[in-house]
Amino acid sequence: IAADKTQNMHNITVMRGGKIIYECNFGGHDGGTPKMTFSACKSITSIAIGMLIDEGKLSLSESAASIFEDKVGIIDKLRMDALTVEALLTMRTGIVFNEAECFASANWVKSYFSSAVQGKIGETFSYNSLNTYILSAIVYKKTGKHLAEYLRERLFEPLGIVNYAWEKCPMGIEKGGWGLYMRPEDMGKIGTLVMNGGVWQGKRIISEEYLKKATSAHAAVPMEMGDFDYGYQIWVGKDTDTFLFNGMLGQNVL
Repeated sequence: IAADKTQNMHNITVMRGGKIIYECNFGGHDGGTPKMTFSACKSITSIAIGMLIDEGKLSLSESAASIFEDKVGIIDKLRMDALTVEALLTMRTGIVFNEAECFASANWVKSYFSSAVQGKIGETFSYNSLNTYILSAIVYKKTGKHLAEYLRERLFEPLGIVNYAWEKCPMGIEKGGWGLYMRPEDMGKIGTLVMNGGVWQGKRIISEEYLKKATSAHAAVPMEMGDFDYGYQIWVGKDTDTFLFNGMLGQNVL
């Protein structure tokens, strides 16, 4: 890998039983430094949604537009009524408003729900990081706590994760679908938690029921996009018993 300069590898960390058994850094990079995870953090946002569902504060069938009824007009609320929490999780919203258009908007929630839709809500897979942003906004709406604060006491502290930062939108809400900086080992800990059905060092952190759904395929992904279908913000192997947190430029928890 070091000899293959096309890879531009920064770090490889192999974990077993929640502990590092192999680690290698390249090009002067330090495994102890938080790295931009890009879209791999979408899977962490999914965990927050699962915790809300476990607490009885949210349901998969809940209409996202109804959650933000104070920010969504009557016409848009009717138009988006079928846009459920599960549609957000599985990237089946058809919403056109995307990352590139965020730069022209200060209110991403309002712009999202007033956006055009391609296809039928709840059916066609269409990858869009703003779906995950709305999930982050739901956490704040339901709890009064921002995503990183909500996860700090429920996920990060129990797993010993202290060195992280999450970028926010102009309204102060974590971006959810991108913008998280975290150490490779800490990303690996969260992957281990999911692999172990929600238990970390003997303590249940999130329900096994939610994680089974999250790591099952709900949306078929075109073959040209690779060997994974889509669960709840987690990629799921089409022909292998595998799940993946995936971010741009090779940020992977497998």
